[in-house]
Amino acid sequence: MDRRTVVLKGAAVAAGALCGASALGLAGCSTPMADTGEQTSMDELMKKMQELEDRLWVAEAKEEIRYKLCMYARGDDRQDAAIGKPVYAEDSYVDFGTSPEFGEVFKGSGQEWAEYCANTIDKGITANGGYYAHQMYNIAITVNGTKAGSETYANAPVMSPNEDGTWHVLQTVARYCDKWEYRDGEWVIVERIVTNDFGWHLTSEKLQIPYGCAFDETDPSYGALAYGA
Repeated sequence: MDRRTVVLKGAAVAAGALCGASALGLAGCSTPMADTGEQTSMDELMKKMQELEDRLWVAEAKEEIRYKLCMYARGDDRQDAAIGKPVYAEDSYVDFGTSPEFGEVFKGSGQEWAEYCANTIDKGITANGGYYAHQMYNIAITVNGTKAGSETYANAPVMSPNEDGTWHVLQTVARYCDKWEYRDGEWVIVERIVTNDFGWHLTSEKLQIPYGCAFDETDPSYGALAYGA
């Protein structure tokens, strides 16, 4: 018996109990038509429960998609491909476009991108003494049954040391245009198209020294999230 059947049957039983109690003078029947002396039909009750179930489905879908987008950024920033890969379907397609400065960024599967980003690009930045981070915000999500779409604005600053002791700062403002599907009990990206809306290069004389963070499982975020798992 699936959850929807349980919810609908439970509501029907509860409504019947309330109206039965009303007939005994113990409680007022809470159905909208009680004032007219008519009993809400089972079809109307089922329709209302279906509407509530549909709204709950959309709300849960949006919450999971937001969480998955956070896990995408977390997988990159912690250089942990095992966190980022579950965001994508195995047959997903990702296109980060072609930069006028750097050429084609990446085209391939989401699983490949998670591995490449965490283990090659990101590790290369920190190995050279640099730092980076991803921020996801302004998330718009639409849900239609087992399909969903999202647009996510993102910042991705990268700080790299120069030979003269200064820092090069590359700031990118991008948008992730994602198509999602509900497969095997979870939402996954099946297609991601990334825009690069604008960005800039800066030179900084000094960089605030990071502290309290790590690019492995010693980072405090692992313990914090495990505590609520």
